Amino acid sequence: MNPGAKKILLAGLAFAAVYGLLNNLSNIFLLPSAPIISLRPQIALPMAVGILVHPLAGFITGLAGNVIGDAISGFGAFKFWNWHIANGLMGFIPGLAVYRHIHRIDTVRAFGLLQGGIVLACAAGVGAAVVLDVLFIHLLTFPASFPSWILPAFLTDAVNGFILVPVILLLARRIRLTLETRTILMITGLLVVSILATAGAITWAVLDDLVSHSAMVENFYIAAVVSVLLLVAGFIAAIVFVRRVTDPLAGLARAAQAVEQGDYDLPGLAGVSARTDELGRLARIFEQMAGKVRERERTLQRQVDELKIIIDREKQAQDVSEIVETEYFRTLKDKARKFRER
Repeated sequence: MNPGAKKILLAGLAFAAVYGLLNNLSNIFLLPSAPIISLRPQIALPMAVGILVHPLAGFITGLAGNVIGDAISGFGAFKFWNWHIANGLMGFIPGLAVYRHIHRIDTVRAFGLLQGGIVLACAAGVGAAVVLDVLFIHLLTFPASFPSWILPAFLTDAVNGFILVPVILLLARRIRLTLETRTILMITGLLVVSILATAGAITWAVLDDLVSHSAMVENFYIAAVVSVLLLVAGFIAAIVFVRRVTDPLAGLARAAQAVEQGDYDLPGLAGVSARTDELGRLARIFEQMAGKVRERERTLQRQVDELKIIIDREKQAQDVSEIVETEYFRTLKDKARKFRER
């Protein structure tokens, strides 16, 4: 086994042990109507391992960790093997989306790819577990299993991963704090807090009006689904809004760097200067300033060239004068005069 593969395997197994222990501890926080589905903030661990170490390390962490967790929790190591694969996919897909393509997350596009990979991983993992159960295991019954297994598993994993994976990547310095990432992190944080707080407040407000436990559970999951949909829609809108603001600023920064290097042709600002807001006005002013600097530099260059010519002529005259005044030149001049007289 080559050193790289060995490192991936050892890292995956080491984090799998931690993930398995956390899975066992989280079993005390079971969700309503979900007899074996718990609130699992630790799902962020295999996702983060897949991104920070390697996608295969994330897969090993999720799969082996879920085996360990089920074994020490008394469920049986391989009874729910389809969910082991699901956890492995949740560690593999975010790493696949980010590991090879983005060395450091420092733009809105990269952050959106990260969060999209997390939600996709949760959907793919739960979907794979459901398909494998339907084909081979036959434990799920429809539609009863939808609110008790499928929906809780997806909602908890998606929300926990969406919130906690960026926190881990910030601590690991994989997310670099730029204008874009600061803005999208702030908006995403406010979005998460406001949506979850609103959903919790509404659920609590109508709790006393529910006539049965099943009605309470139905209300809980309706609020959860609406919250996730609003979170996704709000995040997409936040990406569009942030890029609308930060892309022109990034263009202005690149233009300033180009001017610093002596390049005053700024075609990249054409789209920004066409805007009618403050950023467009700033871009137009910057283009005018760059144009004036270019003209001044050209004028200075012409003056320098002319001055060089004048200096060269003066130096040439000085050199001739020095040659004429030498004793050797006077001797040659006398010899030439005598030669003409002969």
